[in-house]
Amino acid sequence: MAKAVSAPPSRGMHRPARFLVRGHDAAATHLAELFNGTPPHALLIVGPRGAGAGTLARDAVATLLCATPVDGGPCGTCRPCRLVASGNHADLVRIEPSGASDQIGIEPIRELVAGLALLPIEGGRRVALIEHADRMNEAAQNALLKTLEEPPTHTHVVLSAAEDATLLPTIRSRCATVRIGLPEAAAAAELIAERLSVDAATATRLLRMAGGRPGTLISAGATGEAARAHAQLRRQIIDLSSTLPHVRLALLGTLVTDASAILVAETGDDEAEEREEVAADSDGTSDDREAEAPAPAKPKRATTKRASAKPTPAERRARVRALLRLWRGVARDLACVAAGAPGSVAFPEDLAELSAVASRASAPTWAAALRAVERSLSALNANGNPELLLDALALRWPKL
Repeated sequence: MAKAVSAPPSRGMHRPARFLVRGHDAAATHLAELFNGTPPHALLIVGPRGAGAGTLARDAVATLLCATPVDGGPCGTCRPCRLVASGNHADLVRIEPSGASDQIGIEPIRELVAGLALLPIEGGRRVALIEHADRMNEAAQNALLKTLEEPPTHTHVVLSAAEDATLLPTIRSRCATVRIGLPEAAAAAELIAERLSVDAATATRLLRMAGGRPGTLISAGATGEAARAHAQLRRQIIDLSSTLPHVRLALLGTLVTDASAILVAETGDDEAEEREEVAADSDGTSDDREAEAPAPAKPKRATTKRASAKPTPAERRARVRALLRLWRGVARDLACVAAGAPGSVAFPEDLAELSAVASRASAPTWAAALRAVERSLSALNANGNPELLLDALALRWPKL
């Protein structure tokens, strides 16, 4: 039975130079140690969505297929490395969710199992990469299980997942597991600045917006516009406490429209919220059935451009969700300042404004305001009416 890789890496090895993952040096070094011996037939890499688990899994694949590995990682220059980089390696099979259900069904897994039984074409190994493996349905997992139990010679299966709770225990028990958390902030911000061509301050703000997950932003192609829109929305919500009720209600339409620019930072980090929404959409009572809603965990479908046409119900809900999550962040920061913990605010650049507003009400008042935003988010994900929820929240927000 395979065991999770949880021990800290030894001091004898260094992070492989050709690994693409950033901000996970300990995990990368540990993976290199694992590959320096006899690589496991099945490897599961688990980490928050957008935090780098998929990239680390691709690093593992490159290492397995490399002709001349260096320090437990790929050399990056041999023919197999070039083929992997171009996506044309004949011995690599890549599977990811597809279709309206955004799942991995049994057919691709059956084809994978049949392909792994063949001899390698390029050389030493045949490798399967299953991305978002937590979206395999039960039939697909059962189809994969026999291959994990009795792997053909010279074959390896690498899986990446945001969580492993949805995987069958028999799948998990047959994989060596590497777990990662959020990447180191400085390395992640540097990666964002490099990949998105933004300055360091913008990269840092974008990273905070995405909850520390650079992959979310890179997939979406986020720009400085998203960071600027986020800063403006936060200021407007901070100022709401000094605004008359009828003015608040009039502002909501503009806030929702402006929230379209911050959809690129949606992380889908609250798995409970996502599951509630899926349940609401599948019970036949959703008021958004006339349009396909992009899943909150797929920021690449979002856009920083404001649509000129009237938004669909699905787009409207996505914008309101993004606005409520931002609102929750403001409420949390105000509660932290009021409770005497200014060092815990998520956006320190707003501290002066936060302090001025937080000091005008008690800590319990801001704690109650935070709970009100959280209840609104839960109600939205339970198929609540977006406009009515926003109106009620705006009227309940502390009046100073």
